[in-house]
Amino acid sequence: MQVYKEKIYDLLNKSHVKGVVADGPGLKLKWSKNDVFSVENLYTFECKTVDDVMALYHFGIKNKVVASHNMNNSSSRSHSMLSLTVEQVEVSNLDNVVVSKLQLVDLAGSERQSQTGNIANKESIDINKSLFTLRQVITALTERNKGGSHGSYIPYRDSKLTCLLRQSLGGNSYCLMIACLNPCDAQIEENISTMQYAS
Repeated sequence: MQVYKEKIYDLLNKSHVKGVVADGPGLKLKWSKNDVFSVENLYTFECKTVDDVMALYHFGIKNKVVASHNMNNSSSRSHSMLSLTVEQVEVSNLDNVVVSKLQLVDLAGSERQSQTGNIANKESIDINKSLFTLRQVITALTERNKGGSHGSYIPYRDSKLTCLLRQSLGGNSYCLMIACLNPCDAQIEENISTMQYAS
């Protein structure tokens, strides 16, 4: 799935492919009593092998919204996400099922108009807003884990991205961020900003 202009689209649904998403309503985000966010009508597939997973991954990547600007020929214009639910069943006791979830997320890069050459449009504003909210969520969780204000508000609901990542960021999950840097000396300030965000 992808979050594009604060709307959620299914990258595995052919009606949500490039060119269609800009005008489409997107999928509804649903909140359950168990404090879990889910997406209505999102396609799910049962995969038996790694090849099955990779085929769906490559299909989804082809449908992702990308565009060029001064810094990148194929800049991601959305946050995309691959969610894998893995079930392990004990052969001697079929009722004993362990379920784990893995979310792989490709975040769109922050938008600096002076460097990208993009005019301030809704696409760029929404990218920056969701990244800012993600930073606020991570900061609030970090403060709470350090023994700060235990009842502090975590602003998950301020962005569709953070709603979808709630289970991966909080609770008993393990979260890892990989930051991509530009090897060009001219991008040193951007690289420092990226590393500060990741840290």
